[in-house]
Amino acid sequence: MEATKQKTCVYLDYNGTTPVYPPVLEAMLPYLTDHFGNPSSSHHFGSEPKAAVNKARRSLLSLIQSVPIADLSSIMFTGCGTESNNVAIRLALLSSTHKVDKDGLLHVVTTNIEHPAITQCLNSYISGGLTPKITVTEVPVDEFGRVSSSDVIDAIQENTALVTIMTANNEVGSLQPVFEIAKICRQKHVLFHTDAAQAVGKVDLRGLADETTGADMVTIVGHKFGAPKGIAALYIRPNCLDENGRVNPEHGGSVLLMGGGQEGGRRGGTENVPYIAGIGRAADMLFEHGDRSGLEANAMHMQKMRSRLLERITTGLEESTGKTDISRVNGPLNADQRLPNTLSIGLKGVQSGRLLADIGEVVACSAGSACHSSSGPTMSYSAILKAMNVPQTFAVGTLRLSVGP
Repeated sequence: MEATKQKTCVYLDYNGTTPVYPPVLEAMLPYLTDHFGNPSSSHHFGSEPKAAVNKARRSLLSLIQSVPIADLSSIMFTGCGTESNNVAIRLALLSSTHKVDKDGLLHVVTTNIEHPAITQCLNSYISGGLTPKITVTEVPVDEFGRVSSSDVIDAIQENTALVTIMTANNEVGSLQPVFEIAKICRQKHVLFHTDAAQAVGKVDLRGLADETTGADMVTIVGHKFGAPKGIAALYIRPNCLDENGRVNPEHGGSVLLMGGGQEGGRRGGTENVPYIAGIGRAADMLFEHGDRSGLEANAMHMQKMRSRLLERITTGLEESTGKTDISRVNGPLNADQRLPNTLSIGLKGVQSGRLLADIGEVVACSAGSACHSSSGPTMSYSAILKAMNVPQTFAVGTLRLSVGP
C-alpha cells in the first residue's frame, strides 16, 4: 500500500531532499561489500577506500573551483550541512580572537534569511553559551529576498571575524551575490563563508572557491544533489586560518570531534566511505559528459518544469475562481537571480498548513509558513517571507514547490 501511495504522489520537494540517484547508489555499493576496509589502514584493504575518499575530494573541488587545487585536505567531510556550518563559524571565531574589541567581543555579518544552522549557532555565541562572545549584524534583504553586496560590505567593522551569507535561499530560491562579496572580503582580510547547500547541482559555482578571490569556506550537502543523507563537506581554503593575524585553532587538534586524527586531524572518526563515494559520484554526474553539460541540461530542464508548474497553477486558479489576483510569486522575477527549480507561491485566502494536510497524499511539497491559528494577530508565518515584506494574506498561504533534474 505504501509503495502504491508513493507512485501516485507527485514529488515536488527537491529542496527538502533528493532521492539517491541510481548511479550514486551503484558507486556506493562496492564500499558496502568488497571494499569494506578502513581508509586509515596501511594494508591492502585500506587502499581502495582511501583512494575513493580522495577521488571524492577532487570531485567536490571541481564543483566550486575554476581550476581544482592539488591540496585535497581543503575538503573536510562531515555528517551534515549543519555540522559544516557550525564548524565554519567556530573556526572563524577561534582563529580571530586577536580582533576582539574593548569589550572582548567579535563581530559577524550575515543576513536576515539564513538557515537555522547559521542563526541558531550564532545565537549561542551572542548569548555567551559558546565563546568567544559576539555581536551580529543581520543585513536585510530586499522584497525579492536578495541582499545588497554593498550593504554587506558596509556592515564590516574593525572586529568583524566573519561574513557568512548563503549562496541560495532554501525557501524562495533567491541567489545572493556571493562571488562579489567573497572578492571584497578577501581584500578586507575578513573571512567569508557561504552555505551553498541549495545551490550545488542547480547553478554553476565554478570560481566560488578560487584561491585568490573566492570564499574561504563553503558548505556542500550531499542529499541536496542526489547523494544520501548523512554526508556533507566543508571546503576550507588552505592557510586562510593562519593569515592576517589569525591563529589556526586546529593546530591543537579538532575543534569539534576529537579522536583518531582523521580528516587531517580536523574531525575524529572513521570516514563514511560508502557515503563519501556517493557524494563524489553525484558531483561527477554534473559534468561527466563535458564542460558542465550535465549541470546546464539539469538547469534548463528544471527551469522549464518550474515555468510549466507556475502556468498550470495560475491558469487553473483563474479558471476556477475568475480572479487574477489570487496568487503571488515570492522571490526574484529575474531567472538569473534565482534557483531554476524553486517556485514559492502564495495563495490568497489559503492556509498552507491546512492545504498540505489535504493534498499530502497526492502532492509532496512544503509550506512557506507555519500557521498556528486560523486568523487574527497570532497567525505566524515564515521568517523569510517576513524579511521580504510579503503581505500576510499571501505569506500564510505560501507553498514551496521545488522540482528536480
